[in-house]
Amino acid sequence: MKRFKPDETGRLCRSDVNPTGGGTRRIYLDEVEGDIIDSVWDDIPPVNPVAKERVDYATQKPEKLVERIIESSCPPGGSIADFFAGSGTTAAVAERLGRRWIVSDLGKPACMITRKRLIDQDAKPFLYQHIGDYQVEQMRSTMGSRFRIGDLAEIVLGLYGALPLPVEENPNKNMGRLQGSKTLVLADSPNKMTGLATLRRAIEIRDNLMGGWDKVVILGWNFSPTIGHDIEALGQGDRLEVLVIPPDLLDRLKKKGHKLKADEVRFSSLQYLKLGAVSRKQDGEGEALSVEIANYVLLSPEALNLDEANREKLQKVINSDPLALIEYWSVDPDYDGEVFRSVWQDYRGNTENDADAYRVITTARLTGLSKKDGPRRVCVRVVDVFGFEAEATVEVV
Repeated sequence: MKRFKPDETGRLCRSDVNPTGGGTRRIYLDEVEGDIIDSVWDDIPPVNPVAKERVDYATQKPEKLVERIIESSCPPGGSIADFFAGSGTTAAVAERLGRRWIVSDLGKPACMITRKRLIDQDAKPFLYQHIGDYQVEQMRSTMGSRFRIGDLAEIVLGLYGALPLPVEENPNKNMGRLQGSKTLVLADSPNKMTGLATLRRAIEIRDNLMGGWDKVVILGWNFSPTIGHDIEALGQGDRLEVLVIPPDLLDRLKKKGHKLKADEVRFSSLQYLKLGAVSRKQDGEGEALSVEIANYVLLSPEALNLDEANREKLQKVINSDPLALIEYWSVDPDYDGEVFRSVWQDYRGNTENDADAYRVITTARLTGLSKKDGPRRVCVRVVDVFGFEAEATVEVV
């Protein structure tokens, strides 16, 4: 559309084709009924620094802008998709306008901000899924189209200090051994989550491959939220160890390539969540539940992409107040083992549960729950300030 511009008298007008013939005609803005929306939308200001919708995300768009796009292009009850969710404006507006929505983002901060934003506006229950990172695609851009997952596994094993097993026993090039010991090392695939199935498979390989091994170490990229619980439930003690491949390893390989040495790479332990007292009691005709977080252990700071000064600051927080690293946590009082349904949540910036905007509270109190015969299976999920997730489950009689 053409924009309205001042004519020789100063009135805003535009030229348009005369529908009755005879060339063009002038259309004056002050003679048009209603509001004319031009192709350049300069009537919507940027997000005000003190606006309620502001979440301090660099690429945040005004809700009125997204609202106009959705209302003009998607019918009520229709579906909206945004594959670069950013601050979550699309999801927030679509939810408010009654449209179905799917949003995604590669960045963990974006996912965290979007989730909190939806909770703040009392959105209907929604499904949040972590489907892994794009290490394979990133590695192909570095090593070329002939790259295979086994090539990356072989590099990871070498950086850990493991010698590859014979090819007839190791066709995928993802298994090695530590010299001078009976320790097997398995580098998990970067395009899937390391979870219970991987742990069981690793234990089976440990006990049967090449006469058996004393211990198996699993090196993983992405982990299921239940990984800590799964490791504990298997009861393998020091015969099973799970370590985190540094999140910035691919960036470092891209910069240094074969010059990256094993002593420059640190594989750290998993973060885990420890619950304190969990109790239930009768509350009128229903039940009330109290859930306490006792401790949160972050993976080693050496695995994070931080400079030395910030790494030291982080270590001080870890030593003095590890719960201060929690960004968000939530509770499902009746977890079915598959779908996590958040009934209660707290996060930084939320002052409904307490007046401290810089910390989460450490005890959740849920009231008005339906009465349930038998034990309740309570699940707690935590997201820390770096976007890492941990989960703990307990049965309360």
